[in-house]
Amino acid sequence: MPHVDGPELDAFRHTYRAWLAEHVPPDWRAAEADDPVAVSRAWMRELDGGGYAAPGWPVEHGGMAASLAQQIVMFEENAAADAPPTGLFGIGLNHAGSTLIVHGTDEQREHLARIRRGDEIWCQGFSEPDAGSDLAALQTRAARDGDAYVVNGQKVWSSMAARADWCLLLVRTDPSAPKRKGISYLLLDLRTPGVTVRPLRQITGSAEFCEIFLDDVVIPVANRVGPENEGWRISQTTLSTERGPFFLASVHALRDRVRDGVELLRSTPGPDGRPLASDASVRQSFARDAGEVEILAELYSQVLDSQMRAGHAGPEASIIKLYYSEVLHRLTGHLVDAVGLAAEVDGATLVDHLGSWGMMIGGGTNEIQRNVIGERVLGLPREPR
Repeated sequence: MPHVDGPELDAFRHTYRAWLAEHVPPDWRAAEADDPVAVSRAWMRELDGGGYAAPGWPVEHGGMAASLAQQIVMFEENAAADAPPTGLFGIGLNHAGSTLIVHGTDEQREHLARIRRGDEIWCQGFSEPDAGSDLAALQTRAARDGDAYVVNGQKVWSSMAARADWCLLLVRTDPSAPKRKGISYLLLDLRTPGVTVRPLRQITGSAEFCEIFLDDVVIPVANRVGPENEGWRISQTTLSTERGPFFLASVHALRDRVRDGVELLRSTPGPDGRPLASDASVRQSFARDAGEVEILAELYSQVLDSQMRAGHAGPEASIIKLYYSEVLHRLTGHLVDAVGLAAEVDGATLVDHLGSWGMMIGGGTNEIQRNVIGERVLGLPREPR
């Protein structure tokens, strides 16, 4: 991981580590089994009380104005202290927070305090059945009616929408304009009449993604972020939060999968009754995958170091997303192949592999990422339209 030390950072690390030692609930995992949302909300309130809930936000909005290096330190210390997760509030803290801070009105920014305290869970209503990688092709329609918009359409792949209170919604307000010019950005209260949220059961058995159906949903014009038909420009602020330190947790989790894979191969007997780890071909395949994980970690470290120097994320983040998804897919696939039917008993290995297919689609398909790398990183000509 990137170089994040020095006298000031060491002092910050010591202060935050001491705060975590005093405030992380020792029994939160037992409570999470009964009500994970309540545990996350309580931890958000605790973080907010300490001033740590939104480290990247400006101080005037309740944040810390923390540097990227400080945020990396906080991530490392959270993992070391086994702090409760805050992923349920990720869309609010990152996507909604950054967008409202830059583009929101004073009234809209009142959401910020509620997000920090864990009072509001947010989701994102961008993708549609026919507008995924080509997001600008979205067709959800918002017709102006006095001081409100009447919205009809469908969104899909909205993470945690079944638990969310509010939604960042892109809609088409001018169907006659070029597709990037006729989009507006609205804030949707998911309790509004006409909103139906349906979880999507995946092959892994989980259902964090949802469909959102909008039937004559009335949204006040006061809930529009920025000018009408400027939603595409504003959405770029939202999407920019998916870069930078976004993959820290994923890279650490991939390293954990390697350690778990070693134990799985040591404990699972092969056809000859000996542990699979004694098979040279299995060891060589796994060693290649483990090496790629370390290459990914080093590459990501370089990207973050570059971001800390430049002050912003670059298109190199597409390389991380592409490489991560393919390394995850190969590692888990090779483990499933080696373990065979025992993977269905182990469960976690098979679920990891099944879930890896989604990582090559979500957040911009790997094909789209290759276009970004070719055009923005390597400077190759754009493909013909």
